[in-house]
Amino acid sequence: MELEPHVLTSLDATLDLEDGMFFASCFGTRVPEDLVAAVTVHGAATNQATAGFASPSRSVRSMPVTVEHWDAVPRPAGDWDRTLRTQVCLDTSGELEFFSGGEVAFEFPVARGYYELEGCSITVDGSERWRLRLWHSDQFGPDLTELDRISRLAR
Repeated sequence: MELEPHVLTSLDATLDLEDGMFFASCFGTRVPEDLVAAVTVHGAATNQATAGFASPSRSVRSMPVTVEHWDAVPRPAGDWDRTLRTQVCLDTSGELEFFSGGEVAFEFPVARGYYELEGCSITVDGSERWRLRLWHSDQFGPDLTELDRISRLAR
């Protein structure tokens, strides 16, 4: 019998969205132009060190965001307007920083490793909301010994 996936940790926060994009990284708030371009074209992208999402909105003050760390791949997102998926690598910092416009809005504690990151957005009565779900991934990530190399490239 297969066990149901469960949320290990969750956090409700807000983010001031600028330029229609937000990012998650443990390597600082510098976002290379090629990653910005990929997020613009595809809606979600990663350079391993930083993951980015494009929002349907250009600018939102105090946009609600829920982050959930799952113990396994969660069930499909359900009735959200759109779902985007990418990956992100975390070094030994122990936290994933979420930011838009270069300023960290909030931090989410998570262990070192490589994660799938799914962003779901919904607009209700003109108000946009995001849910970000992440879970550990062996399939897409580098060996943990490569995290130091990725960290040096990102800084």
